Amino acid sequence: MYSHLDKIMQKTTLIILSFLTSFLSSTAQIPKEKTLLWKVSGKGITAPSYLFGTIHLMCSGEMKMPQIVKEKFNTARELYLEVDIDDPNMMKEMMEGMQMKDSSTLENLMGSKFESVSAIFKNSTGMPLKMLNTAKPMLVMSMIYPSLLGCAPVSWESVFQTMAKEKSIAIKGLEKVRDQIDVFDKIPYKVQSDMLLKTLLNMDSAKIEFHEMLDVYKKKDIHQMNILTTKEEDFGPYTDILLSNRNRNWIPVIGEEAKKRATFFAFGAGHLGGETGVINLLRKAGFTVTPVFYQ
Repeated sequence: MYSHLDKIMQKTTLIILSFLTSFLSSTAQIPKEKTLLWKVSGKGITAPSYLFGTIHLMCSGEMKMPQIVKEKFNTARELYLEVDIDDPNMMKEMMEGMQMKDSSTLENLMGSKFESVSAIFKNSTGMPLKMLNTAKPMLVMSMIYPSLLGCAPVSWESVFQTMAKEKSIAIKGLEKVRDQIDVFDKIPYKVQSDMLLKTLLNMDSAKIEFHEMLDVYKKKDIHQMNILTTKEEDFGPYTDILLSNRNRNWIPVIGEEAKKRATFFAFGAGHLGGETGVINLLRKAGFTVTPVFYQ
């Protein structure tokens, strides 16, 4: 089973890593401008750094690199993604962290509905759900996303990784792979399982919601993206765990690296907006964060 899962994970690594940002007000600093590219300056920064909000799954025909994003990327001496996808230990850490930490299984958590949703899952992914019986439900959920998208997905992270290698600049991560995966041990497995079950039993509405988020992203509306991610009814109580706490942890890293050298930070656009989003938190920390508009 382990070797089988290893092959699966090699194909779905970026989907799983990006899953956190797919879920997820009161001050003038909260950004509402419609752009995914933001300049970070001030507070000891000598050369500006840039933030870019990604979405991790898009059809290849829809992913087009704006010229200004490429230009700003080319000023950078370092690339920061959510995690360092070049880390040789990444796959090992993912495999070690994928399993539920107690004796829970999807079959026990879902009860009598397990068999019926197993057929839906296999039809959507080509994989038997039984093979993933002890995996954390939210990581299993991420494997459905290509089916919701309706095409073979590509990611901004892979694009920026290639660009960084062409420039021979370092690729680093704002957090560790294990840190991301361990987040799902802080949310009850039953809550996760119920969400997975709900999605599998309502694939049509799940597709509509997924494409609603994608359309908002295409409009570069980070304010609306924040609203969509934080309104998620099943994960509302866990917004801090999934999003806000991670944003707070990133601020010292972004600030220190931006002071050292021009850096390009690319992470899920759901992290940009809102009161506890990266933009507002950087502004509260004394940095100047300004929008860079493009078509």
